Amino acid sequence: MPPCSDQNRFIAAVSAGCLIQGDAGTLLVRDWRGQLALPGGSVARDESAHCGAEREVFEETGMSVVAGQVATVFGNGFHLFRCHAAPGAEPHILRPIEIKEVGWWRPDRVAEAEWRYPGQGAVITELLAAETATTHPAQMQPIAKFPQEKGDD
Repeated sequence: MPPCSDQNRFIAAVSAGCLIQGDAGTLLVRDWRGQLALPGGSVARDESAHCGAEREVFEETGMSVVAGQVATVFGNGFHLFRCHAAPGAEPHILRPIEIKEVGWWRPDRVAEAEWRYPGQGAVITELLAAETATTHPAQMQPIAKFPQEKGDD
C-alpha cells in the first residue's frame, strides 16, 4: 500500500473517499448488491481523513491517488476529497469480497436507484458541473474573423 501523501495534514473524520475524474468519466465502485458509490470507507482512529481516503481508494480500486481539497462533507460525516491519480492509471479490484466492479462512469447517466446512498448521484453531478465551470469557463467566441493578411502566418 502506498504511503499517505501528507502525514502532517490532519482532518478528523469517521469516513472519507475520493472524487476522481478521468477521460472516461468518474471512478465508481459497485458493491455485491449492485449499488454504485465513490471509492471510500471508514477512517482509522489515528488516521487523517485524507490519508483514509487515499488508503480506501487503493484498497477498493488498486489505484494510488493524492487527496487534494475537500469537495464536500455529506450529512453522515463522509469527507469527499478531490483526488488525482497518475496519468494513465487504471483501476483493478483488490478486494473481490467487497467490490464487484470498478470503473469509469458518467454520474449523470446513472439511475438514482443504482446509487448506494440516496441523492449521492445528484451531489456528485453538481460538484462536477461546478468544477467544469471553474476550470473550463465559457470563452468568448469571435463574431467575425478578419481575412488573414499575407505574412500573418
